[in-house]
Amino acid sequence: MKNKFIPWTSTTYLRFLLLFIVILMPIYIIGLLIYNWGVDAVEEQVYQSVDSQMTYYLDALTTDMEQMKVLMLDALNDDNLNDLAMLSPVKTVYEKQKAITRLQQRLNAIKSSSELIADVVAYIPQNAMKVSGGNGFSAMSENEVTDLVDSKLRFTSTPQLQDDHLLLRASFPNSAGRKPIFVIDLSISLENLTQSLSNLARNEDGEQVVLRNLADRSVIAAVHATQGALNWHPQERSGRTFIEDGKDRLFAVYNSSEELDMGLTRYVDSDLFFGPVHNYQRWFWFFSLTATLIIVFFSVFLYRFIHQPLVTLIRAFRKLQEGDFNLRIHRRKKDDFTYLYDYFNVTVEHLHSLIDQVYKQKILVQHAELKQLQAQINPHFLYNSFFMLHRMIKLEDNENAVVVSKKLGQFFQYITRNTADELLLAREVEHAQNYAEIQQMRLGNRLRLIIGDVPDAFQYIYVPRLILQPLLENAIEHGLHAKEQNGSVNMRFIEEESAWLIEVEDNGAGMEEFELREMNKRLTSMNESQPDFEVTGLMNIHHRLHIKFGFGSGISLCIGSGGGLLVQLRLSKEGMAHVSHTDRG
Repeated sequence: MKNKFIPWTSTTYLRFLLLFIVILMPIYIIGLLIYNWGVDAVEEQVYQSVDSQMTYYLDALTTDMEQMKVLMLDALNDDNLNDLAMLSPVKTVYEKQKAITRLQQRLNAIKSSSELIADVVAYIPQNAMKVSGGNGFSAMSENEVTDLVDSKLRFTSTPQLQDDHLLLRASFPNSAGRKPIFVIDLSISLENLTQSLSNLARNEDGEQVVLRNLADRSVIAAVHATQGALNWHPQERSGRTFIEDGKDRLFAVYNSSEELDMGLTRYVDSDLFFGPVHNYQRWFWFFSLTATLIIVFFSVFLYRFIHQPLVTLIRAFRKLQEGDFNLRIHRRKKDDFTYLYDYFNVTVEHLHSLIDQVYKQKILVQHAELKQLQAQINPHFLYNSFFMLHRMIKLEDNENAVVVSKKLGQFFQYITRNTADELLLAREVEHAQNYAEIQQMRLGNRLRLIIGDVPDAFQYIYVPRLILQPLLENAIEHGLHAKEQNGSVNMRFIEEESAWLIEVEDNGAGMEEFELREMNKRLTSMNESQPDFEVTGLMNIHHRLHIKFGFGSGISLCIGSGGGLLVQLRLSKEGMAHVSHTDRG
């Protein structure tokens, strides 16, 4: 076939590319840019305004909290607090009352320093005393003393959420291994904190504000918050996003304070500030509708010049897959598909001329592999049998010697006189039974070999020769070699929906888990690459079954129910369906 050149002006790709660029893209890009520009501009303005207010609030709250901690730490050095903690028996009631009054005045001054503070309380557990900035002096109960002494909370770097307040605490000494001499607790009113948050949320505009603890994401305070706003929490420390709250769409702006370990989120109804964007949206929908109509036109054009030729080519490949090598496809128009069809026709012609050679060569290679693999199996157990026969003759055990010699003769006859590569499974079972009886006579009470009944479905399956007897030999020689008595080997036949299974299980020592994994890995690797012919035993059988029955067939190993090794031989029914009667010998 001549090598023809396609002019660039005739290529289908260039036609469609130019059509798409010239007609569709400018319209849609203009509409999209206008719409996105309007949305981004409004969103950025709202975000900057809301974020600046939230940043100011968090900075003010952080400054307020830091001032509270400074005042608390300074109060730990108060002389009156130290005098009350180290209360001397010689102090008069007047002196004690004077120290309490001065301490209360200082605590009240701290309380008055911020509208958020509900109370400041100094605890002296060793004297069971507590002094409140708002409520004055009172005695501590025994439970209060115990709870305070046993508490692991000695100092709070960030406010801790309690039942109805936030807690800041400072102790002396601060070490968890020593009992505190005195403790100062500063309580921040959640009601006052919520009131301060209300300055950020305008109820008439539907705004909501939520203050959270970043550590456990619990809600500290909220203003006008719906359940949806309370349940949603940001994954980052600052930013903005849109969320759905029932039928409403909210614009959420969030920020955080590392010093307080708190996050502040403000929700604004998107309809309140996106009203001007609706004009852009209407234009966007107009452009989108126009683009949709163009796409419909483009789709019809694409169907005629791209889809239909592709469908023709796909159908041709399907018929080729079914074995129709006389198929040829043609196209009147001169474009890319014309040349693609021509090369397809040439390829089919070459395939038609080469397929017979390749197939025959593959069959011959597989036949040679089977012959070479079978040749490795024949002498496996003969040596021990001849020694057993020699011993019987020497001991003049003529009756058993006659039986053994007959069964050995049958064994050799099966190997040497039957030259077929494949036989009925029933014949293979008979050979395995003959082998089992010889081994039973040789090992006596050490071994019990049980071969289950062969279901009718197994009787007429053609299999490679010598796939069952080596499994029994493997179980005896490797699985039961350390068994002095009560050794057993069971062979079972199981039919599944997609395969026939033959299982050989012994009650021997079995294998370690890593040995099983390594053996199964080696068996799997044989399916993925060409094995060398040095492999024997289980791998020998596995490879022959894989050649015979295809993917999914072969041998797998696992631990049996009795702790020994269970070898499962799998014959794929799908692979069997592709084996012709001619191949069955």
